[in-house]
Amino acid sequence: MISFIRSFFQSKIGLAVSFIFLALIAVAFAASDVTGGATFGGVGSEAVAEIDGDDIGTGEFSTTVTNAFGQVRQDNPQLDMAAFDAQGGIDGILEQMIGSYSAAAFGESIGLGASKRLIDSEIAGIQSFKGADGRFDETLFRGALAQQGLTESRVRIDIQRALMTDQLVIPASFGAKLSQQMALPYAGLILEGREGQIAFVPSAAFAPKTAPTQAQLQAFLTKNAARYRVPERRVLRYASIITDRFRDQVKVSDAEIAALYKQRSAEFAATEKRDVEQLIVPTEAAAKAIAARINSGASMAAAAKEAGLEPVDLGLKSKDDLTRDASSAVANAVFAAAAGKVATPARSPLGWHVVRVDSISAISGRSMAQVRNLLENEITQDKLRQTVSDFTANLEDRISDGASLADLAKDEGLTLEVSPELLANGQSPTRPDFVPVGAYQAMLPVAFGLEEDAGPQLVEVQQGKEFAVFEVQEIKRAAPPPLASIRDRVARDWALAQGLTAAKSLADSIGKARTTAALAKAVSGAKVPLPGIEQIATNRQTIMQQQGRVPPPVALLFSMAEGTTKVLEGPDRTGWFVVHLSKINRGDASKVPELLAATQTQLGQVVADEYGQQLMLAMKANANVKRNPKAIKRVKDQLTGRNQQN
Repeated sequence: MISFIRSFFQSKIGLAVSFIFLALIAVAFAASDVTGGATFGGVGSEAVAEIDGDDIGTGEFSTTVTNAFGQVRQDNPQLDMAAFDAQGGIDGILEQMIGSYSAAAFGESIGLGASKRLIDSEIAGIQSFKGADGRFDETLFRGALAQQGLTESRVRIDIQRALMTDQLVIPASFGAKLSQQMALPYAGLILEGREGQIAFVPSAAFAPKTAPTQAQLQAFLTKNAARYRVPERRVLRYASIITDRFRDQVKVSDAEIAALYKQRSAEFAATEKRDVEQLIVPTEAAAKAIAARINSGASMAAAAKEAGLEPVDLGLKSKDDLTRDASSAVANAVFAAAAGKVATPARSPLGWHVVRVDSISAISGRSMAQVRNLLENEITQDKLRQTVSDFTANLEDRISDGASLADLAKDEGLTLEVSPELLANGQSPTRPDFVPVGAYQAMLPVAFGLEEDAGPQLVEVQQGKEFAVFEVQEIKRAAPPPLASIRDRVARDWALAQGLTAAKSLADSIGKARTTAALAKAVSGAKVPLPGIEQIATNRQTIMQQQGRVPPPVALLFSMAEGTTKVLEGPDRTGWFVVHLSKINRGDASKVPELLAATQTQLGQVVADEYGQQLMLAMKANANVKRNPKAIKRVKDQLTGRNQQN
């Protein structure tokens, strides 16, 4: 796991990605179901670190850690915050933030900056803020910020800092290369083959024959508590809210329908559309020449081909469509032309338009009676959305005022349900058949980010159709189960642990062998029967293709010197491997140019990453950084729950 967390902070894709991620992580998660305020335990203004006079507040730090932890836990749902901290996750995030602040301060000192337009484009490019049409949606943006308790100015500052970091780090690491001579030995390692032998000394052969006492088992369980620890579980109490319940409250009057029809009268009025195809050329002379060629009998495609162009079929367009997409001059010209004719060339900001009118379609107007159902449904949906919005806003206000879940359920006629004990991934240790569907998909990510005394939470389950209001009824911290429930497992592990010590003595004795013959003699002469020696002959290419599924003793074979023997503990205290490397078959990558080139490219990425990291370290060293250990500890205690355990 620690290697995963390191890779989370030091991706070879490039440091710039991680800095953009850090700056935008609060925003990106604002549009998801991960919630949390921008203040922290009543000390939102306290700083965990100060960089050249710019503070990283406890609220900002806590939010960033919470969201980053949620991102990591997508790959490891069993991970809890305490383990994340123990593996350096929280400290790593703080150092990343300090690095980002330091880079921004250095960038400002040498005159770098990020314009408002550039920041706008970054915000507009965030997928969470795009509507169904793929364009930036101001409402989604504002709603996400409000949900997360963020301000637009805070988000803009974070993005500006990330963009300045980009301007420094990307040029420093771009285009890094490694020479063929330097890459050659590394490429040769990939072709390298190794031959050896592996013996195994099982713990079971030395396990005690008598059963352990209760005291021995309890002491063993206490000493190895982490081995048996059940991840944190939470019990949720919740109620679902289906928005159809408000439909009867929505009434639409004839006057409202008439008003909307009048407002959109242009849409329902009789209109004319023209099926057109066009070319755009840079000069009026070129446009007139092409138009004349077409009017004299040439096809649009032929005239376009002669000019080195290709016509575009625009389909049916109204006059308003052409005015919006081109210009009023183009629209007027097209709608003055007859069917089958080329309109008089007209200009738009893109150039001169040569447009041929293929056909003209007259579209009849629609009366209010014809569109009544359409308009009534639109008004109903708008009113329903507003009713739901008012209801959820009122519910959130009552939650903020301290209303309990029981009070909310009673006032609104909601039915409360209680979940089984749940892990962060939705599985239930007490109900193996439980499936976390529906409201649980929305509640779980929020629930495992809440503290024990948190009030009710409102989440959207299905956009505009279903909500859920819930609370964490009980938190069962990660801990080993009672001895009685796992006694057989602990007894087996205890016996193996006792045998492991005795097996180690024999494995060390066998490990003194320095030749294949000596290893075979030591195994055959052991005081207990041992499994036969396994012969191994493989190469690094085969190992790499197995993508991490390489047995540990085989992996050890590739980190040994020729003619040596090493002892390695087996998994789950099952025994000891004795690994002997008898021969190394060197690889010559100079004869495999494709491999050499690929190795150069890969190591070039490593070098680029190193350049970026060294630059970041230099900028941090250049900055005046003051850390606040007490504030950092308070944040850690709050996030990991240690302050509730002490």
